[in-house]
Amino acid sequence: IVMGLTWHLFNSHIWSTGQDAVGNIKSELQLLVPGLKIFLDVDDLKDIGSLEEYIQHSQMILFFLSCGYFRSKNCLREVRSS
Repeated sequence: IVMGLTWHLFNSHIWSTGQDAVGNIKSELQLLVPGLKIFLDVDDLKDIGSLEEYIQHSQMILFFLSCGYFRSKNCLREVRSS
């Protein structure tokens, strides 16, 4: 990880159609690359008001574009702050 960052990857997704898939992506990537730090809201989100900070502390963002993604206010916040 680049100095000053917390996560290698931030998983951006909409809960209703992407939660299970990004959970599987996180698990598989961590099996393939031990020590990989991946932000996933159900595991790491402490404050939705700090969403932009989580992204700023991530080296890379994976946008999982499933149905409804661009209608989600929080997903759009993630896109804008990336």
